Amino acid sequence: MKTHRVHRLLKLITLLRSGRAFDADGLAREAKIGRRTLFRDLSLLKSAGIEYEFDSRKNTYSLGDAPLLPPVHLDSNEALALLLITRRFLARQVHPLFRKALDAAIKIESQLPQSLLHHCGQLIDGISVRWQPVCDGEAASDVFLSLQRALAQRVRVRVRYDSVQDKAELDLLLDPLRLIFVSRAWYLIAYSHMHQSARTFKIERMLAVNVTAEPFTPPRDFDESNYFGLAWRMIPEGQVYDVRLRFCPLVATSVEEVHWHDTQETRREPDGALIFAARVDGLSEIASWIMSYGEHVTVLEPPALRDAVLDKARKLLAAHNGHDGAGSPADAPKGDA
Repeated sequence: MKTHRVHRLLKLITLLRSGRAFDADGLAREAKIGRRTLFRDLSLLKSAGIEYEFDSRKNTYSLGDAPLLPPVHLDSNEALALLLITRRFLARQVHPLFRKALDAAIKIESQLPQSLLHHCGQLIDGISVRWQPVCDGEAASDVFLSLQRALAQRVRVRVRYDSVQDKAELDLLLDPLRLIFVSRAWYLIAYSHMHQSARTFKIERMLAVNVTAEPFTPPRDFDESNYFGLAWRMIPEGQVYDVRLRFCPLVATSVEEVHWHDTQETRREPDGALIFAARVDGLSEIASWIMSYGEHVTVLEPPALRDAVLDKARKLLAAHNGHDGAGSPADAPKGDA
C-alpha cells in the first residue's frame, strides 16, 4: 500500500475515534478527500478487520475503543504534552519536517483511548500559540532531509548557495557540523572549503544540495556554544564589550522576565528602572535589539555602543525626513530596485 494511503487511513481512524459525530460529508471534509475516496477507504478498513459503526438514525460513523496497535501507555499529562507539541507548538513554518511529525502524531493518537483523546481535546481547544514571524521551514524540507542525512553519515555536501553577503551564487563544498534554529530560521554550521573556516549558512538560501560519498571527520571539540561565543545572537565580531543599559520602569519588567543572554545580570533602581548588564561579542546585533525599545532604553556603556545606536537613530530619522507627503522617497534612486 502506498505511504500516502496509509497516512490517509490513519487520519480517518483518528477522526472516527475522536468522539465526534461525523456524517459522510463531514468525514470527507475533515480528511480532505472526496466522498468516493472516503467510501473506498471505509471499505479498506472493514476488510482489514477494523470494524466501524454506522448509526443509521443519525447517519454518522464512529469506531470502537479497542486498540488497533500495541498500546502506548501514556498518562493524561503525557498525552496532553504530545498533542500540544504537535497541534499547537510545532508550527508548520518552524520545522521543515512538520508533516512527518504530524504523521507520527496521528499514528500515536490512533492508539490512545477515546476518553483520553476527548479529555485532551477539550484542554487543547483552550490553548493557542502565536509564533513570531519565521521563515517557512517546510519549503526547505528536502534540503533539511539531505543535510540531516549528511550529518548522520558524516559525508560532505556540495551546495549551490545564494549568498547575500557576496551578492552571488556560490558553489560550496561543506563539511556539515550542526543544524540549528536561531530566532527566525534554520541554519547549517559547516566547515567551508572555499572560506577555509567554519561558517553559518541559512538553509532557505540553499538552491541545491548534493550529498556526496566523501567522508570527513568532524572536530571532536566542536560545540555551537563555543562557536557563537558571546555573540548577542549568532554573529560574533571578534571584540567583547561590557554592556550596561538602563530600561525605564514602563518596560523594565518585560525585559527582566526574559533570558536574553547567558551573561546577563539585572538590577532594579529605586524608581523602578532596570539596569541590564551583559558581556557581548560585537555590537551590531545588540544595537538593533536596543533600537526596538526606542526611547525606553538608554545606553550607559560602552561609548561605542552608544555611538552605534545614535548612528542607527540618525539614519532612521534621515530616512523618514527624506519622504514626501505621499509616502515615497523624495530623493529615491532611479533605475532597478
